[in-house]
Formats: sequence, C-alpha cells, structure tokens
Amino acid sequence: MGYYALFYDTVDDFIARRAADRGEHLRLVREAHARGELVLAGALAEPPDRALLVFRSDRRSVAEDFARKDPYVVNGLVRHWEVRPWTVVVGDEPAGQQTPFGGDGRIVRLWSARTGEHEAKPYLDHLQASVIPQIRRLKGYVAATALTRVTDSGVEILVATLWQSLEAIQKFAGPDVGRAVVREEAAALLKEFDRRVRHFQVALTDTPASTLAPPSGQS
Repeated sequence: MGYYALFYDTVDDFIARRAADRGEHLRLVREAHARGELVLAGALAEPPDRALLVFRSDRRSVAEDFARKDPYVVNGLVRHWEVRPWTVVVGDEPAGQQTPFGGDGRIVRLWSARTGEHEAKPYLDHLQASVIPQIRRLKGYVAATALTRVTDSGVEILVATLWQSLEAIQKFAGPDVGRAVVREEAAALLKEFDRRVRHFQVALTDTPASTLAPPSGQS
C-alpha cells in the first residue's frame, strides 16, 4: 500500500460553477472513502484555485480513475490534474486502523430487507446455507448476525456482518464496498431490499465473562 496525491487546478470561477456538479462529486468522494481508498479530500483556500485528494492504494490507477469520472473534470471545472506518488514519513497509519473514537478497527456491515411472513424463513435458510459458508472462507471475516422484526406489512430483516477491515470486505463485495451483494435466489424471496449498505467502525464492545461460560452443571 502507498499514498497517491491527486492535484486539481481549477478554473477561475470554480466556486460559482461547481453547484450543479457538487452533489455527484461528493457522492464519488464518499464512496471512495467508504471503500478505504480516499483518505483526505478538500479544496485549497486563499485563493480557492486548487484541490488535493489523497488516496491510499497499491495502484496509482485508483486515483487516476477517480479523476476521469469526477464531474468537476468531465465538465471542465478542472483545467489540469495530475497524480503524484507521496512518500509518507510520519503518520502512515494502515487503513481500517484509524479509529478516532477508539475500538480495534473492525467494521460492521449493515444491510436490511423487507419480506412476507412466509418468505422470511426461506430467506434465512438461504443466508445460513449459501451465503455464510461462502464468506467464512474469506480472510478477515469475523461473524454474522441476522435480526428479524414482525411489522404490519411483513417481516423486516437486518443482517450485520463483522469484518477485520474494509480491505476484507472488498474480497466479498468487490471494489465498490457500498454495493449490496444480493443473489437472484435471495432477491426472489424479498419484497424490497437495500441496494447500498452502511459500514460502521466498532468503537466499543462488551462481552461479560459470565456469558462465555456454560450454565452450571453443563459443559
């Protein structure tokens, strides 16, 4: 893994022109950050004529591909851009270990779906028999939990998987870690489901010792 700095030279009226493209630009920024590729991003000020985006990856093309898709570049708000390798001497922290609120760097991946009462059990059977055995083989997978809640319209299902890092999740979801991975046979059992997932860093856990030991008289 290395760092790559993406520099933008923006047009003179950049601030006035960026409104139409800013939403899509920020979406790409947030998705790259969620994938663990983009570390920092922002515009330089006084004057606001340049921007800097710092990527952490084993491929220079990650930063280059981002620039080529960025609406600021596509629509001419950036006059010139370049990617330079950045040799970090101090502060080189592995992605996934940056935990400002504490914790150990692990990631919880949350996804939810809605289905009917008769379809909930077949879906959970599919999850247990087909999906979990697959992700158990992936390095960096830790655990999975499925939660259900009966509502007036059917059953809500929340699936939480625990991973050592975003890099580990990429082995399951691919480069776009925010994309929900739903097989056709699973989708057929669901009324609706999230197309995008949410990722949370584990900041605190508590497992009382009493819950780890079997009840008295059992082994």
